[in-house]
Amino acid sequence: MNVLRSGLVNGLFKRTQTPLSRFFQTTGIRSDILKSVIIPKPEFPVPLKHPKEKKISIMNTIKRESLNRLDHDNRSLLFKRRAPVAQRMSPGDAVLVESSNNLTNPEFTTQFIGIVIAINRRGLDTSFTLRNVILKVGVEMKFKAFSPLVRKITVLRKGRGFRRAKLYYLRDRAGSIIKAKAAKKLSEAYNSQNISL
Repeated sequence: MNVLRSGLVNGLFKRTQTPLSRFFQTTGIRSDILKSVIIPKPEFPVPLKHPKEKKISIMNTIKRESLNRLDHDNRSLLFKRRAPVAQRMSPGDAVLVESSNNLTNPEFTTQFIGIVIAINRRGLDTSFTLRNVILKVGVEMKFKAFSPLVRKITVLRKGRGFRRAKLYYLRDRAGSIIKAKAAKKLSEAYNSQNISL
């Protein structure tokens, strides 16, 4: 009985031995077939190195290419830190954002006007926050700059006298941020010139 049991155990755990010469064998292929068949070389796109980079960084290249793909209306110029002051969006600017609520009906858009109180520059995830007081209620809306739902960003008026990067202290101020006369002038200027950046 013990002999039978040990034989079964040895049979179950017996290792299969592969001869070493099997790994060095090649299958026979006629040489004239190789000459007649053209094997295409794999084509991989060569990532372009940025002039400021010492080495090619794949993640930076992917971010740069996707940003170029989404930046169809030169919107990234608004959020560059080193762009001229007249061309970039700054905290304190009065901005009008036209966005669509759903992708099924692209013609249905909403507009929101407000003061920029914060800009978060994060590449593709760049976002900005607008604040306004509507019917004595403070309303803040945060927009993703490169979202396909954001149709148009228009800087209506440059802010003056703001020296901070985040204007969260405007939440404590009573009254409308954009006064009635200024809002009327801004809407008239927007309707007459129809500025789009």
